[in-house]
Amino acid sequence: MAEVTFYFNVRHREQALAQLAGKAMAQRLRINVLAADEAGALRLDRVLWDTPQIGFLPHCRADEDIASATPIVVDFRAEQLGARDVLFNFSGVVPPVSAQQHTRIIEIVSQDEDERLAARELWRAWQASGITPVAVDMLKLAPSPERMQSEAP
Repeated sequence: MAEVTFYFNVRHREQALAQLAGKAMAQRLRINVLAADEAGALRLDRVLWDTPQIGFLPHCRADEDIASATPIVVDFRAEQLGARDVLFNFSGVVPPVSAQQHTRIIEIVSQDEDERLAARELWRAWQASGITPVAVDMLKLAPSPERMQSEAP
């Protein structure tokens, strides 16, 4: 059964995706990114090409010939995504086959109130599917001026 983690209080979901996917890729994890629709997949594709500024995160669509050899696959069709280590879920729903195909599923939630309300519904949907999600508050992980001063040598 997959572990579902909600990273909440992020400023920009897409930037958080690029950062977290980059970290997962550095650990040699294979990644799926599921968008809600084709326009969302194209937007996430652009983010992965543009971030980080001095490179890109290698990725492709699920139906491309190079998908099996590419670290990150982005698509809006859940049934097209094969088994991988991590799924970044941008679909807004519990994907139909995700828990069996992935070790980790990551939900990224911004500070927008409407998005937070939708994430609460999604949290309950994961619970109803038999998975207890874990919450990670990104504000607590972000460096603050106070924390930087207290950690200074």
